[in-house]
Amino acid sequence: MPSYKVKLLSKRQIADGTMEFNFEKPVDFIFKAGHHARLNLFNIPNPDEKGTSRQLSIVSAPEENKISYATRIRDSSFKKYLAEMPIGTDAEIKNPHGDFILPEGTDRLLVFLAGGIGITPFMSMLRHLMNKNLPYKITFFFSNRKETDAPYLAELKSIKNPNVQVITTMTADTNWQGNKGYIGEQMIKKYVPNPKNAIFYISGPPVFVDAMQQLAQKLGAKDIKTDEFEGY
Repeated sequence: MPSYKVKLLSKRQIADGTMEFNFEKPVDFIFKAGHHARLNLFNIPNPDEKGTSRQLSIVSAPEENKISYATRIRDSSFKKYLAEMPIGTDAEIKNPHGDFILPEGTDRLLVFLAGGIGITPFMSMLRHLMNKNLPYKITFFFSNRKETDAPYLAELKSIKNPNVQVITTMTADTNWQGNKGYIGEQMIKKYVPNPKNAIFYISGPPVFVDAMQQLAQKLGAKDIKTDEFEGY
């Protein structure tokens, strides 16, 4: 697969300890909503054992004229350097791929389950289907500890699409006025009357993905796609 040299165009904070990074998009860079692609940073001082690159989900839609990533900022040399990179700094992007993508030609309900930063592939999908007016029916559950931890919450609240239902829940926010607690059987059944016929997409930290996969199976779901976000 070819690699592409790109410049950092902009960056912004999207939640506590969480940033979005927008890079140039080469004309021939092709990907599908839900894909991840390797981001390589040049000149990281004292890189850790994982090196100078990471596989990250693309958060922008394929038709946008930028490539966007969003990530929690941790203590790794990669994340620290990424957060501090000046605008205009060169980086390398390559190998967009993955099977965590929208199905073709289905009228079945898609149930999205996202934990924290696991929202990133879903944002690409949601932006894509709204940009292209695609007829997917989606019920999206988004779980975070607190409102201030939730990336893209304002954008989710602004969605006005009759085919997209967004349910946000906080597990440790006493001031939150919406759903509270972990995503469970009762919460899903409240919004998804026939989970057996739905296609489940699950993205987030490994513990979240494992718990949600077991829950989907308990609800009788047969089609389950997962995308784990390891800490780094």
